[in-house]
Amino acid sequence: MSELSDMIPQYAGSEHFLLLDADLKENAEVMLAHWCEAAGGDFSLASVEGALKTVAQLDAPLEQRRTFPGLLKAYLGYLDDTANFAAAPQWLRAVEHAEQRYHQGFRADGSFRGETVRKPVAAMGRNEPCPCGSGRKFKKCCMTS
Repeated sequence: MSELSDMIPQYAGSEHFLLLDADLKENAEVMLAHWCEAAGGDFSLASVEGALKTVAQLDAPLEQRRTFPGLLKAYLGYLDDTANFAAAPQWLRAVEHAEQRYHQGFRADGSFRGETVRKPVAAMGRNEPCPCGSGRKFKKCCMTS
């Protein structure tokens, strides 16, 4: 994804960047670089949404994280206008499509909803040998602790 992230410094020095809100400019380059790295070279709606989720969890002010899709659209629009990235219109459409879900992911306290992760563990019966390797039955070993 270096082709996309290589253009960030050029964007930061452009007149397009000057038109952004001053508060958004503070972490703009870092947030854009993080998104480009997280999105990777594989273009898909899932990669765009996944990269947006990683930006939402950055240690940045809440308002900057909430308005990041606008910054990203401005960046991709800049790339489209300057013809520096041929796939910019496709990425722009994907961001516009994912933007609503991105905003819905924020909780009232500013945290971002993640996905529930479940460990793939086989069911353990009470009378089976304990998986810790003690040789005792599960009900007499780890089930009681």
